[in-house]
Amino acid sequence: MQVHQESAITDQKQLTYDEALTQVGGEGFYQKRAFLIFGLQWLITSWILFSPVFFFIKPTVDCQSNAECLNSCTSESLDEKCLSYICDDSFRQEFVVGESLNTAFDALLPCHKTLQSIIQSIVYLGSVSGLIIFSFIADNYGRKMSMSISWSMTSLGALIVTFAMNYQMIAIGLFFLGFGGNPTITVHYSFINEHSQGHFREIQNVGVQVFFALGEFGIIALAYFITNWRLLAISVAIPSILLNIGSLLIFESPQFLYTKNKKKCVKVLNQIAKLNGTQPINIDDLQSNPQTKENNSRVYSILDLLKYKSLRYVFFAGVMMFFAIKVTYYGISFVSDQLGLNFFTTNFIIAFFELLAFATLDLFITKMKRKTNIIIGFFIVGLMSLYFLLQSDHIVFRIFEGIFAGLMRFLICAVWALGYIYVSELFPSVVRSLALCLISAGGSFGSIAQAFLSNLCSSLNVHPMIGFGVICILCSLLLFPLRETLHQPLREKIEEDQTRIRKSIIQINDSEKNTSAYPVLLASDA
Repeated sequence: MQVHQESAITDQKQLTYDEALTQVGGEGFYQKRAFLIFGLQWLITSWILFSPVFFFIKPTVDCQSNAECLNSCTSESLDEKCLSYICDDSFRQEFVVGESLNTAFDALLPCHKTLQSIIQSIVYLGSVSGLIIFSFIADNYGRKMSMSISWSMTSLGALIVTFAMNYQMIAIGLFFLGFGGNPTITVHYSFINEHSQGHFREIQNVGVQVFFALGEFGIIALAYFITNWRLLAISVAIPSILLNIGSLLIFESPQFLYTKNKKKCVKVLNQIAKLNGTQPINIDDLQSNPQTKENNSRVYSILDLLKYKSLRYVFFAGVMMFFAIKVTYYGISFVSDQLGLNFFTTNFIIAFFELLAFATLDLFITKMKRKTNIIIGFFIVGLMSLYFLLQSDHIVFRIFEGIFAGLMRFLICAVWALGYIYVSELFPSVVRSLALCLISAGGSFGSIAQAFLSNLCSSLNVHPMIGFGVICILCSLLLFPLRETLHQPLREKIEEDQTRIRKSIIQINDSEKNTSAYPVLLASDA
């Protein structure tokens, strides 16, 4: 009996993972250094994901006083009538002015619309592929391994684009840019949620998206001043290569290691303590994770997200939420030449509202309910899209088109920021990276679908922004059954597994009690 009491006292003195992280510091120098590295990777990834917009800026036409050309091309804009005239004779390409990928390699890409659509969407196809593969790596072999390999793929893609000699190499390079960039920034959420604590954790989750918005300003400015696509590619390649050094300064997620190997978890926690100048912990100070042995031999996949009832609907709703977000987010950029004033002015307005959204949200994120505000945001975007039912060429109307597009971007960015936090809080640690990446991958189909949706809306004589708004409202309805996560502790285990383990422990304790009762009964009989 005395032995059991001493054991119980020892267990009480041991620290949970959260208590151990608090002791070594969940908001110290290490977390701030990691946040800066993550932020810079987000900044470069925004350049990558907007490359289909700014690497393929629509060329203009200079007829050089040619009467036949002037008859077909009534302005500098390369509209459908003018494009048809230019594409009928390769010698007429001399009238086309531009240094983007649309006019690279002595070709005019808009004359080959199918090839143009494939190349412009290939970065998002790469994102989908990368998110599926690296989510599996992150939750089974480590967040750090996933991030390091995926960012090296980003650098490889940037180099291929920079030295490309034809459109095939451009397509391969863009694929690798998406294949590595999007998975890298997605796994950052797992790092942030698992090695940070308190309000700083929530601030980081939105703060990285402030870097993303700054990156959008950066790519707009670069594309404005650097009109040559290859020089623009070099501007992306150099920082992406240098940031591989930053990946070496990130430790493996200690919470991931806690589910796999207690000794390695303590080692990383003490590395964090050293950088933060806090008290290290001993291996005996940390409670053992009852699922560690099982997790070492278990491999998680998408089947686990579909198999467990507690995860199945959450996963589906998360995919649809991100589908609506990405359809609207990227759709606004792709139809920016149909909004407001000129191309660059409209994009600067949109980028300003995006930066304002993330910067403002960073101040209030610690107090905002996740589910409620996401649903409200989707509904307001849907209502604002009704403005585009109106049609007019008046300058005031065009200006308000740009402003409304900016406001819709403001709201969808706020929803996106909250959505990433919400999803990371809904799923337990053992499948968090997997769920984040797969939901982001599913949502990336929205990045691809927006181009087809825009074409469909044009054929129906409906403004694409209305289609984006309708999708937002429909997808928001799926979120009502989900739970609120504000100020709720992060879960480490899948609900069904936790219940099974709890029942096993109860059965073992009951069995031990029954076994210890036998000697007492025998003594009384004697």
